[in-house]
Amino acid sequence: MKLFKLMASVCAVSAAFMFAACDDSSSASSNDEPSASNDCSVEDGVKVVSPKKGDSFKMGDTITVIYGSDVQGSGYRFVFKTSEEDGGLDMLEESAGPMKPDGKKCYEQKVVLTDDVAEPTKTAIIRVVPYEQTAKGANSGTFKVTE
Repeated sequence: MKLFKLMASVCAVSAAFMFAACDDSSSASSNDEPSASNDCSVEDGVKVVSPKKGDSFKMGDTITVIYGSDVQGSGYRFVFKTSEEDGGLDMLEESAGPMKPDGKKCYEQKVVLTDDVAEPTKTAIIRVVPYEQTAKGANSGTFKVTE
């Protein structure tokens, strides 16, 4: 009977360890705090507060882009860039985000680092761009993307 209890305990501990080891959550080095703890206030444009400078992600990760805006229109593009100079690629097939943002609230958009829009780089940026007023877009901090 003692052997049975010991084996059951070992199995339970092993299962808990395996569950934690198989967690498929993002490998981001950043803690994407709830929007309430970020300052997303902005006037006449867009402000991207996450991802932050120095964050690190892996290909396939889902990133929560946190941003504020007061630019009204039909939504936003989320563009992955390998550097400041790169033109970038759209991460979503259609516009996303609020049409009437207030310039105070934080908004969140999930994007995925897929092979067709992203690549490993030490100088990755996500640019949030209003469709109608592209010059008012803003970049995230520079972050790292690995295989």
